[in-house]
Amino acid sequence: MKKIAIGIVIILAAALLIGLNLYRSAQTSGGESAAIDTVRLEEKEIASTVMVPGTLQFANEQYEYYEPEKGEIADIKVKEGDKVKKGDVLFTYANEELRLETEQNALSIESKQLQLEQIQKKINHLSDKEKNLKAELGEKEAKRQIDDERTQLEMEEKTAQLELKQAGLQKETLQNKTAALQVQSEIDGTVITADKEAAANKSDIQKPVVHIGNEDKLIVRGVLSEYDTLKVKKGQNVTITSDVIQNKEWRGRVSAVGLAPEQQDTAITGAGKEQSAVQYPVAVKIKGERPQAKPGFKMIMNIQTDKRTVQALPAGAVKQEGDQSYVFAVKDGKAERINVKTGENTDGVIEITDGLTSEDQVIANPADDLKSGTEVKLQ
Repeated sequence: MKKIAIGIVIILAAALLIGLNLYRSAQTSGGESAAIDTVRLEEKEIASTVMVPGTLQFANEQYEYYEPEKGEIADIKVKEGDKVKKGDVLFTYANEELRLETEQNALSIESKQLQLEQIQKKINHLSDKEKNLKAELGEKEAKRQIDDERTQLEMEEKTAQLELKQAGLQKETLQNKTAALQVQSEIDGTVITADKEAAANKSDIQKPVVHIGNEDKLIVRGVLSEYDTLKVKKGQNVTITSDVIQNKEWRGRVSAVGLAPEQQDTAITGAGKEQSAVQYPVAVKIKGERPQAKPGFKMIMNIQTDKRTVQALPAGAVKQEGDQSYVFAVKDGKAERINVKTGENTDGVIEITDGLTSEDQVIANPADDLKSGTEVKLQ
């Protein structure tokens, strides 16, 4: 019996020791005070952004294609890499038919001018002729004949004047056509391509004879969704980056937002139906330093659509459970979970729109297993 009693005592002592260890362990994980840092709501200036992929392009560029109705290309006066000014001749056409038509028009004008001179001389001689007729036929008959002749000459004069005016208008048209045979640069820039063989290209995709771009003025173009086009406005600041050029960014400003959609991409909905995704063009003008990239490079535009001062917490203080955001505040030495409503999440801070006051002490970086009611102590 004595041995049995001793055994029972040993078992009870062991059970007591195990229970004590479990209690201490529980206290360490859930109830023992842990030294923590706290933060409070703080006013922060945050910016809302819209990220849009885009393509680097020339802000000003000119494409000139072969126009068969103008004739054959006679001479290309520029080559790739040349710097040109507005008004410089890029290439010329040779049009034999237009040359002959111009010469014929010049002869017609000269002929009409001579005809008018002859008619005017005849009109000027009518007075002398009238005097001679009076002597021969009498005053009445002489006046009748002269009046008839004068009327006829005046009609001929008006007809010749109209024909001369018509020839003059034709001359202006021919001069414009002749001037169009000299294709000029419409911008200051650099010749990107100069290809006389483009005139002989018979494929569906015609190449430009001359392509000019202004390398000093670059722009990034992209498209916006229906939702984003309501937020993006002309004049908003933009940060531009490239996956090709690492650790580098450039500044820009929205220069244009399209009022009408540029293209429509077809998307498949969950029900298997096709639905058009409307997209609006947006252009961003680069300011300051020019990217060391070529037109055609893919860029990423972060457009700053809104900048305001809000009440915010560091992102590490806000936890998420499903759609619910929450924080742990310190109340009477214990952690207390508080559900909050959030707004923008940017630059490591989260906007708090409801649930906290500026007096609340919020645990800065709560552990994932922290429970409401756990005793905490401030550092």
